[in-house]
Amino acid sequence: MVRFATLMLVSGGFALLNGAAALADDSSKQQSMLDPAGPQAQHASDLYYIIMVPALLVLFIVCGMIIYAAVRFRRRSDDEMPRQVGGNNALEFTWTLIPAMILMGIFVLTLFQMPFLRDAPASASSAMHVTVSGRQWAWSFAYPNVKTVKAQLKVKAADAEYTTLTNDLVIPAGQVVNLDIRSEDVIHSWSVPRLSGRLDAIPGQVNHTWIQADAPGAYYGQCTEFCGLSHATMTVRVLALTPEDWNAWYAQQPRQ
Repeated sequence: MVRFATLMLVSGGFALLNGAAALADDSSKQQSMLDPAGPQAQHASDLYYIIMVPALLVLFIVCGMIIYAAVRFRRRSDDEMPRQVGGNNALEFTWTLIPAMILMGIFVLTLFQMPFLRDAPASASSAMHVTVSGRQWAWSFAYPNVKTVKAQLKVKAADAEYTTLTNDLVIPAGQVVNLDIRSEDVIHSWSVPRLSGRLDAIPGQVNHTWIQADAPGAYYGQCTEFCGLSHATMTVRVLALTPEDWNAWYAQQPRQ
């Protein structure tokens, strides 16, 4: 039992080190909510850490108690039976009450976060609306007063040059953008972890969310609802430009 406990601790240590190395690798952060780049994603990341701290505390306490019980109350000889303990009402009530209180705290925190994640700040009520349409297997974006988005247009973001193609959403950095999300065929799911949480695109229904990129750059996401054979190719890239560059880009788009 001691050897098993030691093996579990060593395995857990390697897992933690591997996770830390992954976080240190910039390429692993392309779709990580632990590397937020906007206020909505920041709220989700903060809630994640608030939940993880007590969860890890409970994990270490439970593992410690299991190891202690396995060592302290193990059978020391073939003729000896360890002392049996059971029917402790106070103990059973305590270890039922504590998890219930933790879950209630998580529920309350989540409940207060949901309106912020769903609705844009009141100060941004006049922000631009973009209609996001999912179809097998791509995303398309309808901007106000714009007929179509040019398929080949080079723009600058974060000191790099990109070309807007299908699945590219171009937004001004530092500004709220309201998204009306719909589907043209089956259920899809919009997700750009560094900017926002996921939201399903459902046929015959329009769902609403919002995003804001704190700084210019490219932010990646994908459909997170299995939607057919080419589901894995249904990716999305949000290009956040400076307001000046975005205005120049928007001015070049053909009007309706």
